[in-house]
Amino acid sequence: MIQEFATDIAAQMGIQLSCVSMVEGRQVGCLDVYLLSLAADDHLVSTLIYQSELDHLQNGSDTGQLETKIRSALERLRIQMEP
Repeated sequence: MIQEFATDIAAQMGIQLSCVSMVEGRQVGCLDVYLLSLAADDHLVSTLIYQSELDHLQNGSDTGQLETKIRSALERLRIQMEP
């Protein structure tokens, strides 16, 4: 679900993502957190996503904070992609 959400936001911003992946925080020593990685044109950015934000997305409730985080990461990606 988060992959589609991130891809949709990227498309709205004119960015074609080549990869969207998420790593559970337990694997890196953090509970209740995920590392969302977004890639395009051999560039990669990441942002932390909390379980509560994923819950809001799944429940269809307020996703404003999650969207802001993803847009911020995508803006960093866009800057990396500039010549």
